[in-house]
Amino acid sequence: MTYALGGVAGLILGLVIGYLKNLLLWKKYFRGENAPDADAGRVGDLYMRSMISFAVNVGAMALAFFTRELLPFDGIAYLVGTAAGLVVMNKALVFSQKKREARDAEKKEA
Repeated sequence: MTYALGGVAGLILGLVIGYLKNLLLWKKYFRGENAPDADAGRVGDLYMRSMISFAVNVGAMALAFFTRELLPFDGIAYLVGTAAGLVVMNKALVFSQKKREARDAEKKEA
Protein backbone atom coordinates (compact mmCIF):
# COMPACT_ATOMS: atom_id res chain seq x y z
CA MET A 1 0.00 0.00 0.00
CA THR A 2 2.89 2.35 0.67
CA TYR A 3 3.96 1.95 -2.96
CA ALA A 4 0.57 3.07 -4.21
CA LEU A 5 0.44 6.01 -1.81
CA GLY A 6 3.95 7.06 -2.77
CA GLY A 7 3.14 6.85 -6.47
CA VAL A 8 -0.07 8.84 -6.09
CA ALA A 9 1.63 11.49 -3.95
CA GLY A 10 4.44 11.80 -6.46
CA LEU A 11 1.99 11.95 -9.33
CA ILE A 12 0.13 14.79 -7.63
CA LEU A 13 3.39 16.68 -7.03
CA GLY A 14 4.47 16.20 -10.65
CA LEU A 15 1.08 17.22 -12.03
CA VAL A 16 0.95 20.38 -9.93
CA ILE A 17 4.50 21.47 -10.76
CA GLY A 18 4.05 20.56 -14.43
CA TYR A 19 0.77 22.46 -14.66
CA LEU A 20 2.25 25.57 -13.05
CA LYS A 21 5.31 25.36 -15.28
CA ASN A 22 3.22 25.08 -18.42
CA LEU A 23 0.84 27.79 -17.30
CA LEU A 24 3.51 30.31 -16.33
CA LEU A 25 6.23 29.47 -18.82
CA TRP A 26 4.74 28.16 -22.04
CA LYS A 27 1.21 29.52 -22.34
CA LYS A 28 2.31 33.07 -23.15
CA TYR A 29 4.86 31.82 -25.67
CA PHE A 30 2.30 29.75 -27.57
CA ARG A 31 -0.27 32.54 -27.56
CA GLY A 32 2.18 34.90 -29.27
CA GLU A 33 3.21 32.29 -31.84
CA ASN A 34 1.00 33.62 -34.62
CA ALA A 35 1.73 37.27 -33.90
CA PRO A 36 2.51 39.33 -37.00
CA ASP A 37 5.87 40.39 -35.55
CA ALA A 38 7.02 36.80 -34.93
CA ASP A 39 10.56 36.48 -36.26
CA ALA A 40 13.87 34.75 -35.67
CA GLY A 41 14.23 36.58 -32.33
CA ARG A 42 11.71 34.15 -30.88
CA VAL A 43 14.22 31.32 -31.26
CA GLY A 44 16.30 32.73 -28.41
CA ASP A 45 13.16 33.00 -26.31
CA LEU A 46 12.34 29.38 -27.10
CA TYR A 47 15.80 28.21 -26.04
CA MET A 48 15.63 30.19 -22.80
CA ARG A 49 12.20 28.80 -21.96
CA SER A 50 13.41 25.28 -22.72
CA MET A 51 16.35 25.71 -20.34
CA ILE A 52 14.08 27.10 -17.64
CA SER A 53 11.66 24.22 -18.19
CA PHE A 54 14.51 21.73 -17.83
CA ALA A 55 15.68 23.45 -14.64
CA VAL A 56 12.16 23.31 -13.19
CA ASN A 57 11.95 19.58 -13.97
CA VAL A 58 15.33 18.95 -12.34
CA GLY A 59 14.26 21.07 -9.35
CA ALA A 60 11.01 19.13 -9.01
CA MET A 61 12.87 15.83 -9.07
CA ALA A 62 15.42 17.16 -6.55
CA LEU A 63 12.56 18.27 -4.29
CA ALA A 64 11.04 14.80 -4.50
CA PHE A 65 14.43 13.17 -3.91
CA PHE A 66 15.28 15.19 -0.82
CA THR A 67 11.81 14.92 0.72
CA ARG A 68 11.33 11.20 0.06
CA GLU A 69 12.71 10.19 3.48
CA LEU A 70 10.48 12.67 5.29
CA LEU A 71 7.28 11.19 3.93
CA PRO A 72 5.59 8.07 5.32
CA PHE A 73 5.50 6.10 2.07
CA ASP A 74 7.88 4.49 -0.40
CA GLY A 75 10.45 6.99 -1.72
CA ILE A 76 11.13 5.27 -5.05
CA ALA A 77 7.44 5.18 -5.95
CA TYR A 78 7.26 8.87 -4.99
CA LEU A 79 10.11 9.68 -7.39
CA VAL A 80 8.59 7.63 -10.20
CA GLY A 81 5.19 9.26 -9.64
CA THR A 82 6.74 12.72 -9.73
CA ALA A 83 8.49 11.99 -13.02
CA ALA A 84 5.27 10.54 -14.47
CA GLY A 85 3.30 13.62 -13.42
CA LEU A 86 5.80 15.94 -15.11
CA VAL A 87 5.65 13.89 -18.31
CA VAL A 88 1.84 13.75 -18.32
CA MET A 89 1.55 17.51 -17.98
CA ASN A 90 4.08 18.06 -20.75
CA LYS A 91 2.11 15.76 -23.05
CA ALA A 92 -1.10 17.55 -22.09
CA LEU A 93 0.49 20.84 -23.15
CA VAL A 94 1.48 19.39 -26.51
CA PHE A 95 -2.00 17.91 -27.02
CA SER A 96 -3.71 21.22 -26.20
CA GLN A 97 -1.36 23.09 -28.54
CA LYS A 98 -2.10 20.69 -31.41
CA LYS A 99 -5.82 20.99 -30.73
CA ARG A 100 -5.54 24.79 -30.78
CA GLU A 101 -3.59 24.72 -34.06
CA ALA A 102 -6.23 22.50 -35.67
CA ARG A 103 -8.99 24.82 -34.49
CA ASP A 104 -7.12 27.84 -35.88
CA ALA A 105 -6.61 26.07 -39.20
CA GLU A 106 -10.34 25.34 -39.41
CA LYS A 107 -11.11 29.00 -38.78
CA LYS A 108 -8.76 30.07 -41.58
CA GLU A 109 -10.39 27.66 -44.02
CA ALA A 110 -13.90 28.87 -43.21
